[in-house]
Amino acid sequence: MNSVIIPNNWKPRPYQLPFFIYFAGGGKRAVLEWSRRHGKDDACLHLTAIELLHRVGTYWYMLPQYGQARKAIWDAVDAHSGVRRIDWAFPKEIRKSTNESEMKIVFRNGSVWQVCGSDNYDALVGSNPAGIVFSEYALSDPNSWDYLKPILEENNGWAVFNSTVRGQNHFTELAHFAKDAADWFFSNVKASESGVFTKEQLEKIKNDYIRQRGPELGLGLFLQEYENDENAFISTFNSVFGRGAGEKMRQNPPANMPSVARVAGIDLARFGGDNNVIFIADRLADGSLAEVRVEAWAGTDAVFTQGKIAEVLFSCNVQQAAMDGDGVGGPIIDNVCALCDGRGIVFEEYHNTATAGAYANRTTQGYFDLAREANAGKVFLRDERVISELGARMYEFNQKGQVILQQKKEWRKESGKSPDFADAAVMASMIQPLPKDFYAKGGRPAFARTEYDVI
Repeated sequence: MNSVIIPNNWKPRPYQLPFFIYFAGGGKRAVLEWSRRHGKDDACLHLTAIELLHRVGTYWYMLPQYGQARKAIWDAVDAHSGVRRIDWAFPKEIRKSTNESEMKIVFRNGSVWQVCGSDNYDALVGSNPAGIVFSEYALSDPNSWDYLKPILEENNGWAVFNSTVRGQNHFTELAHFAKDAADWFFSNVKASESGVFTKEQLEKIKNDYIRQRGPELGLGLFLQEYENDENAFISTFNSVFGRGAGEKMRQNPPANMPSVARVAGIDLARFGGDNNVIFIADRLADGSLAEVRVEAWAGTDAVFTQGKIAEVLFSCNVQQAAMDGDGVGGPIIDNVCALCDGRGIVFEEYHNTATAGAYANRTTQGYFDLAREANAGKVFLRDERVISELGARMYEFNQKGQVILQQKKEWRKESGKSPDFADAAVMASMIQPLPKDFYAKGGRPAFARTEYDVI
């Protein structure tokens, strides 16, 4: 068998070297806040190749969504060498077998490496990984780390979190923690400081963004993608939720404040990469909104989805629910209503209808109403996915001079997904609690199809 040196024909750049030195010294936790085109995944793949030869075990490479894994990692070809990234990092000389369908490699020393997604982390139960790379963690489900951390703690395993920033969310929160933690490695590499691009190249990239996306959005994208500016959009574009809203929403709700209604907003997946999200909250007696539970899953299997929705609504004792009726929602809503018959749940079939006032449509108004509540200290959230997406939502003005949210297709271009968590929270916030004497006066659960009231 031919001999091979690992890393395989690859040498870390100067700013990547401290990352490798940290692990060579026995390090176990690292956060890489590196801007675009700075080799986050290359460095993590080659580090994993070293680690899996030193310690026999199972190693995972976790993308935000399983559906992204094949394109981004498994089938991806390096633009400079023309070689598949996995073939470069894991040469065939050290492999025993390669399973293309499962995106899994078994090595001659007994180690196993597999690509997976943070959207189905709970399906990995029973495994005992020795190391995990969370790639583009800013876009990943933060619950995946909460779930897998105890496993790594128990078996002395390691974890790496790499990402370009996406506003202020769970990734930047982890980065701030890692920066001050003595036993964590933290690296913040900006394009203007790394030497990967010349000043002329960066100026051209910035100008291209501005020419294609406008002066505010274009500059914001450049600062976020290449300068790791977590406040880029807050300072350069029209953000629905103002600076500091996230910290206000992370506060605890008032103690002993009774709930007048338990409400749920349900956003349904339209595309394979979208999430179905149920956001459940209590509307408290003082008018504030306090998160109770957030449930999310990927996929467009209608039978599973409608059963899952009914199960979650039952278990959380939801009284009123708004469900997304646009797109694929209609048939699922009807079936959920049938499954919930007799449970006393009042449903609203939500549609993003146009409006004639200051806001172009109902959803835009809902976002701004919730933002005003948040600014007044009346919104209490725990789920970082919800907080992150709300904070990143931006607005512009249409030809009629009305305020309108940034189009979802633009959001998808920038984040790779839809704002499903934020949309579900806004739907829940728009539900008006039923009057106390609703049932006493003969009211009964039903679908309401009015613009703002549930019944």
